[in-house]
Amino acid sequence: MIEDINKILLETAFPNRHYNPLIIICILLSMLSLGLSTFSSSSMGLLMLGLFLPYVIYFGLMIYKKSERKSRLLTFVRKWNETKNNGVSLSIGGGGKVRGVAIGSETGGTYENFYMATWDPKSLLVRGYLHIFVNYQERANWCQQNGVPFIPPVPPHQQTMDQQLAHQGQFPAPPAGFALVPQHPQPPPEFQVPAGYALVPLSQDLPPSYNQANKM
Repeated sequence: MIEDINKILLETAFPNRHYNPLIIICILLSMLSLGLSTFSSSSMGLLMLGLFLPYVIYFGLMIYKKSERKSRLLTFVRKWNETKNNGVSLSIGGGGKVRGVAIGSETGGTYENFYMATWDPKSLLVRGYLHIFVNYQERANWCQQNGVPFIPPVPPHQQTMDQQLAHQGQFPAPPAGFALVPQHPQPPPEFQVPAGYALVPLSQDLPPSYNQANKM
């Protein structure tokens, strides 16, 4: 999915900076036509054509690429939502502030907000988003019909330990009143064993203490 969207963005890309190679070429062609007209008897119509034709082609190509990108992206999202039908839907939007006015949002917005973000490559004012929405009931039904475990899409910082372990598929949830602990606990990476000592697990037989040795 991400690869397909990136492919569309790449194939419909068009330089939109104020100073880019295409606009510089247009300026050079206009200057060249102006220079040639001073040494020839060309008509005024050809002179105007040489001055403005490069810009007409430039802006025409920009409008075409903009329209093609919108059409292909929205068509891809619509077909993806219609064919998958698994409780997960996509939406394109964006959000930010332009001249102090809020537009769109981090969880909404329209394609126009997404397109505005393409003019802000550093995301200083506007950001574009590919929203992923999950319908819990439809997703649960789809998972049940296809034999796939249903895991609610809870943000990681809100997940319980049981949800994290279930998401990793490593351990079943423990019974009520019990907790899962590692069988062979390891010390934290920053722990340093003092000189003259050795680190041994608690299950290993330890040497007798001073008082135990005196009683022997």
